Formats: sequence, C-alpha cells, structure tokens
Amino acid sequence: MSARENIRKSVRFEVFKRDNFTCQYCGAKAPDVVLHVDHINPVSKGGDNEIINLVTACLPCNLGKSDRLLSDSSALDRQRAQLEDLNERREQLEMMLAWRDELQSFNEDTVQLIADRIGARLPGHSVNEHGKSIVRKWIKKFTVEEILDALDIAAEKLSTSPDNEEVNDCFEAIPRICVTRRLPEVKQRILYARGILRRRIYVNESQVMALMNKAVEAGLDVEELIEYAKQVRNWTEFRSEMEEIANG
Repeated sequence: MSARENIRKSVRFEVFKRDNFTCQYCGAKAPDVVLHVDHINPVSKGGDNEIINLVTACLPCNLGKSDRLLSDSSALDRQRAQLEDLNERREQLEMMLAWRDELQSFNEDTVQLIADRIGARLPGHSVNEHGKSIVRKWIKKFTVEEILDALDIAAEKLSTSPDNEEVNDCFEAIPRICVTRRLPEVKQRILYARGILRRRIYVNESQVMALMNKAVEAGLDVEELIEYAKQVRNWTEFRSEMEEIANG
C-alpha cells in the first residue's frame, strides 16, 4: 500500500486551474461547491501525487468515490484532452521562442551587413559596438534598402580621405536622409533648397521652412526656388522675396 502524502498547495492550485475550478465528475463549479483534489488511481491502489493522477472533484463526488477506481473513462478522457491542449500550447510557445531567437539572429546579421557596408564606404573607418547599437535602432524604423540608399547619398559628400568629423557627420546623416526620402517629392526639394541656403548664407531656422512652403503653396515652382537659393545674396533678400510671393 502506498503511503499517503499531502498534496502541496501549489499542486492543488495547478489542478484547479487546469480543470477550470470545475468538478470533473458532475460539473459543479466553485464557489457553488467546495472543491477537492481527488486521486484518479487511489493511493490505496498505488496512485501517486503526480498531476496526471489528480483531478478536481467536489466534496460529494469525492466522498462518494472513496477509494474506488473510476467506473468509466470520462474524467480520464477530459484530463487527457486538457493535457494534450496544454502540451500543444507549450509546443507553440517553444516555437514562438525559437522564432524570436531566429529573428534576433537575423537582426544581428542585418546589423553586421549594414556595418560592413558603412565601413566599405568610409575608408579607414569601421562601425564600433556603439555604432552598431545605433544601427539596431535604425532597422526598427527603416528598411535595409532605405538605410543603404541613404548611406550612398551621405557618402557622396565625403572627401577622398575623410577625417573623423566628416565620418561622424556622414553616419549621423543616414537616418535624416531616410526620413527625408519618405516625404513627398516637393517636400524633399524644399529641404534641398534649405540645404543650399544653409551652405551659402545665414538662415533664420525658425522661419525658412514656413516661408518656402507658403511660397510654393502660392504657386512658386520648387525648381525655381532651388535656383533662387543658389544665387540669392542674403537672408533679408530671400525673406522679402518669399513673403512677396506668398502674399501675392
């Protein structure tokens, strides 16, 4: 005869959860009835406290069953179905975790690919671990194609032997270019005009974009705006021209 051991509270709770706090013999539920944990194969007949041998039973069913084996397989069938469902959930969880690991591995491969491409475009320089952490943030926002296209655009401005400052400027320009290239073509060309102005004259940063946008909305062709940005002599002249166009 097997010695009876008390069923741990944690085990009882797991059995109750698995069985939805429902008696597996009559279907009564808590709190309408007091629930017990019953042994499917009684301890007196060699049953143990493994969860597969335990089932939720209300007090009347548990007392009525005593140490007799179940006369039908209904409770066993229900328990088997529940265990199969739990096992399927576990396997799906394991697959999800494996998929997550694969995605993380793929992301790291992508980060390294971008880092290698940046290193190839920046002679004598490479992307360190801090730089790779920044690239990881990029790939959450932009596609690899967008990042590599932006790298090509940023690298066009580099000298043949870029110093650290040029390299850092190029690196920092990549996400800005990605954002800009998602804008409508007209917006991109207005930003291009602003870049020309910045390189040539003093620009009031708080006013320049609003002035150009209003002028374009009033009918100024954006290509004419770019040509004007290439020749205007100073900020005062530029502002006056934009305001005149905007005001008709």
